[in-house]
Amino acid sequence: MASGKITEILRRALRADKRPLLCIANAAGLPYSVVYRFAHKQRKGIRLASAEKLAAVLGLELRPKKGRVEHGKHFPQQPDRA
Repeated sequence: MASGKITEILRRALRADKRPLLCIANAAGLPYSVVYRFAHKQRKGIRLASAEKLAAVLGLELRPKKGRVEHGKHFPQQPDRA
């Protein structure tokens, strides 16, 4: 299975950051081993909560693409179920 786009963005940001992985892991509140194995592709991925912490420390944010509408063509509103 191919790595996802978010995974690759996080890995690129980890490689580009000048801080040691230990400092990044500590700042994110994650075990060094998790960050190291993820950065060196010894893990296919990480949990969403860990990705959020890494993204915050690396200065990344997840946001909708320009032109996307929350309840429009791209994100249809789901009918209420009783």
